[in-house]
Amino acid sequence: MRRSLRTVAAAFTAVTAAVAAPAAAAAQNTRAAAPNPYGDPHLVSMFDGTSLTGWTQAAAGEWSVVGGAIHGNGTARGWIYYNVQQAGTFRWIFNVRQVSGNHAPTVLIWGTTAPLRDALSAIQFQPPNGGHWDYRPGHNNGGGSEFKQLSHTKIPVAAWAQCEIIANQSTGIARMACCPLAPGAATCKATEVLDFKDPTAGRVGPLAIQVHNAGIHDEYRSLYLESPVVQSPDAFITTK
Repeated sequence: MRRSLRTVAAAFTAVTAAVAAPAAAAAQNTRAAAPNPYGDPHLVSMFDGTSLTGWTQAAAGEWSVVGGAIHGNGTARGWIYYNVQQAGTFRWIFNVRQVSGNHAPTVLIWGTTAPLRDALSAIQFQPPNGGHWDYRPGHNNGGGSEFKQLSHTKIPVAAWAQCEIIANQSTGIARMACCPLAPGAATCKATEVLDFKDPTAGRVGPLAIQVHNAGIHDEYRSLYLESPVVQSPDAFITTK
């Protein structure tokens, strides 16, 4: 009987340890996860800082990870999009800088991969100063009154800047606010630089970053996405 009790006790201990181990590992992973610097617990990190896992590029070799940033290699005009989740209504926050190049950095929203066309048939925002383009079929132009650039102190593209884009699929409104990041700073107080409105434009699609042409080396880091938007819908959280 004593031997049987010892056997049962040992089995119980083993099962308890097996159950506790994953829980402990999960708790450790939770503790190790670095919080985003924006005070919004609903933001999800889009980039692990070491690999292009979760991203699809237009052609192999156009993008890589350099110094903890997604780096455009300058080989050709092309994009890389986030393949984990597509978004129609969202908040997208990222850091951007241009190492070298002759065209502003560009990001793409409300595009599509079916069919796959130039610039994902998307609406293009140019961080951090608010240039723009409309790549939808039948448009392929600067967008006219759909876009409104807001007056602001020009932000240097060669240094790191922070940008936030908020977009509402149902209204076709998307807005961008940016600011220059001081060396070593995690965040900054942004200023609105660009508005877009077209009720027919909003759709669920990939969020992408793009280099306009060969020879451009743009970098992106600290990329976060919130979709659906829980905290402060239709309002910037980086301008406060």
